[in-house]
Amino acid sequence: MEVVFKNLLHAYSGKCDGLVYYYNRRLNKVIARRLPESSLHAGNARLTAISHNLKELNPSEEYRTDLKLYTELLRMKEKTNCFYSWSNVFRKLMFGMAKRDAIDLAELTKAEIYANTLPCISVRAAVEAGLLPPVVGYERFIAQI
Repeated sequence: MEVVFKNLLHAYSGKCDGLVYYYNRRLNKVIARRLPESSLHAGNARLTAISHNLKELNPSEEYRTDLKLYTELLRMKEKTNCFYSWSNVFRKLMFGMAKRDAIDLAELTKAEIYANTLPCISVRAAVEAGLLPPVVGYERFIAQI
């Protein structure tokens, strides 16, 4: 839901009255959504472990730049706002690779990626492996994780 403010308030982020408000720079809008209600279960712990491990991989700055450029090219090709940031593409890539190759993302290390030359080693390798859709010029994205 798009939010319209009165009283000259241009931006707001946070939680209030059961809603979460956040500003999306790409859309230049403040968006509100219902505050999610969640209960703890085993899946939460697993997803938390995976998220922490993916953050620990700490991709190189060049790799992140390649993902940012790839994301923009993908958005231009798809003509939708399917991916807002490089991190969404990175997660799609990693979860797709884990599903296809039966890899445990909670235990994956950078050394393993290099030793086994996994497709997530570069954006080009990921596209050629079929984990990401091809875009014009993907061949130049060779920076390693």
